[in-house]
Amino acid sequence: MKKIFLIAFTLILGLGSMCAQGNGKKSRAEMKKEFKEFKMKFIAQEVDLQDDQQKQFFELYEQMSDERMQVFEQTRRLERKVKKDPQATDEDYAAVSRAITEAKEKDAAIEKKYEAKFSTFMSSKQLFKMKAAEEKFRQKMNEMRHRRRK
Repeated sequence: MKKIFLIAFTLILGLGSMCAQGNGKKSRAEMKKEFKEFKMKFIAQEVDLQDDQQKQFFELYEQMSDERMQVFEQTRRLERKVKKDPQATDEDYAAVSRAITEAKEKDAAIEKKYEAKFSTFMSSKQLFKMKAAEEKFRQKMNEMRHRRRK
């Protein structure tokens, strides 16, 4: 079952990137939405969520993802600005370094806040599996990115 899911996963991402490059019918926002939905379904499957848990999980996980994305997007903007600026000062680089550290702290706080919310309807084992599934998903994405670059 998991092999079938991973094959489907690979096909979906491959087709998605072809659509994005080809005729451009899907917007970047649509692609992000599909990717996010696919990630949540992947995690739900890995965690073995029951049907009644899935709805709560999807809503909560989307909220958590949006909060985390917002924190890191602000930091990435600042980082890109400094990288592009040939006149960037040591103070600018120090500000980016502080912002990165603060973003990681905020991310940890968000994760802790949502872990408490997830624990109201998920077991400790499922929470553990969720973290493992997120890492597995990241690893698969990195593998696919590296394969595509070669």
